[in-house]
Amino acid sequence: MGKILINIKDKSKEQIIISLLKELSFIEIKELKKESRARKTSDFRKLFGIWEGREISLSDLREKSWQRGIS
Repeated sequence: MGKILINIKDKSKEQIIISLLKELSFIEIKELKKESRARKTSDFRKLFGIWEGREISLSDLREKSWQRGIS
């Protein structure tokens, strides 16, 4: 079974395309659920303030992240 993804640029034409495709007996339509972007953003916002009250610079972070022990 082949699959295609159709991006409809004009929202007002969406129902026309869906109606047309439903008329074709050999096509099965499955609508995808839209992901909530707010959920992703809210998780990110929980991180705000983790560096509050700490004196640390970007160069300090880079130095610590690239340190490697010699064995």
